[in-house]
Amino acid sequence: MLFNLRRYIYALSQHSPWLLFALLPLAAFLLVSGIKTDRYTLSRSLQVNPDYPVAVATSPVDTISLKSLVTTPKYFFTDRLTLTGWQRFAETDPGMEKYDFTDKKTILKTINTLTLVIVQNEQLKISYFGPDVELGTQLINYYMNRLLSRMRAGYHRQSTTIIQENNYALPIQLQLDKTKLKQTEHHTWWRNERLGLAAIFTLIPLVMILIIIGFLEFLDPSFKSGRQAARYLNLPILGFIPSLDPIINKLQEGNNKDACS
Repeated sequence: MLFNLRRYIYALSQHSPWLLFALLPLAAFLLVSGIKTDRYTLSRSLQVNPDYPVAVATSPVDTISLKSLVTTPKYFFTDRLTLTGWQRFAETDPGMEKYDFTDKKTILKTINTLTLVIVQNEQLKISYFGPDVELGTQLINYYMNRLLSRMRAGYHRQSTTIIQENNYALPIQLQLDKTKLKQTEHHTWWRNERLGLAAIFTLIPLVMILIIIGFLEFLDPSFKSGRQAARYLNLPILGFIPSLDPIINKLQEGNNKDACS
């Protein structure tokens, strides 16, 4: 057993360049991953007044400003009525069948792909970052419509005097229709989620090469030891002539050092 192990290790040292071929599938996988688009940023923007009133979903009369809403966007995205409306919408949309929005974890994971910010104090932007363009588009359109609805409700909760003093205009659906959905593609050769596939593309070729080396060594008919030769020839061993390669290598190294000095 020990002899066969030493024999296999020797075969590995003789065919060590072959092990580099095990990295080729991994390199190809990373190359394709770096070329292929796997994430998208989608966004819609609206020209807004940061002080514009937005209806508070849990109150029939209260409002907050848009800039206050932006400081705590998760309350807007995870509002109970808003989520209920999204679940009903997703149930009727054929493109959303692959997602289980009745599962709380799925909903929270989906909401975490959204951001709500005010850019340059005049543009309200809702953005999505993730792998599914269709999902991102539906989320942005849904939440933009939801935001416009709450802005309309906030407008109607203000007195005429406040509306005139601040020159508030009633948000209408046309505002959303005039905005364009911006899309940006993202590429990267590595993400943590690819670790499993990278391991598969590395281990499987490595194991196959190790098996091939072992199989070729097993098929090699040459003698690997004096005992094998004696057993095959049925003759006693009188002695061995050692290999002079180690001695020659040592002498060459010594000569090289003398030459350098």
